[in-house]
Amino acid sequence: MGENTPHIVLRLNTKEPIELSDFVRAFTSLGNEYERFLREQRPDMADHSTMYVKQVREGSIEAELWNYAPVLAAAAITHMDQLLILEQFVKQYGKRLRSFFVEGGRLPDAGKRELNDFMGQVAAIANDPNGTAEIKAATYEDKQRQVKAAVRFDTKQARIATRQIEAQKREMESKNDADHKRVLMRFVRPSIEKVTSHKRTGERALIEAVHEKPLAVFYASDLARDRIQHEMKVGEANIFHLLFDVDVNVEFSNGKPVAYRIMAVHDITDSPESDAE
Repeated sequence: MGENTPHIVLRLNTKEPIELSDFVRAFTSLGNEYERFLREQRPDMADHSTMYVKQVREGSIEAELWNYAPVLAAAAITHMDQLLILEQFVKQYGKRLRSFFVEGGRLPDAGKRELNDFMGQVAAIANDPNGTAEIKAATYEDKQRQVKAAVRFDTKQARIATRQIEAQKREMESKNDADHKRVLMRFVRPSIEKVTSHKRTGERALIEAVHEKPLAVFYASDLARDRIQHEMKVGEANIFHLLFDVDVNVEFSNGKPVAYRIMAVHDITDSPESDAE
């Protein structure tokens, strides 16, 4: 590994000392994501590539991570090839990580392991009162570092990300626990007031395939709540004329169904009654 070898820079700038577990997770999470990227984009390198920490600088924590692939040395992987791979990785990683920097942000194709890695990446900054982090693809030219791609975030963004990542994990678990999948629901008493997930809403809905009477509504998923509430508040169609294709759990009291817990919304369509009018 020469001095000009392309590498990744991870920089953590915090006001308070970083817990050891958060410090380690920031590195291991990044390494896991890089391995995942290689398996998808460069499978020829995935089994022979390892990330090493070459240097850690004082002050704010700044580490250089170098990719070492000895088996590929004979394959003439050029300096430019290495740089392009790292640049592509940082750009893709940054795009996926930034999905969680806004309220309601989700990454639908992320699995539980990847969500855990994203959480590990932001934890140290989220736990600091005023921290920042940078992940950069870089190389040295004439002894000067040249940054080719970068993603940056601060404490505020990291804290938003932790909430969104946890919410998506809960939603994934909720979908697996649905009692009834892909059933049609219609509202008989909607609400224009703000509703909160995991709390009773005041709304009532009918799912004829499950129970003959309307039941109270809870939202187990922020994503399902936001989609339905959007239809109620800004949709052009009459809410009473819409059918919601949903996954639900049924809550019971004294052996009788009393509420629907909405796990996921797959589709929204007009009911046959609306066509008749």
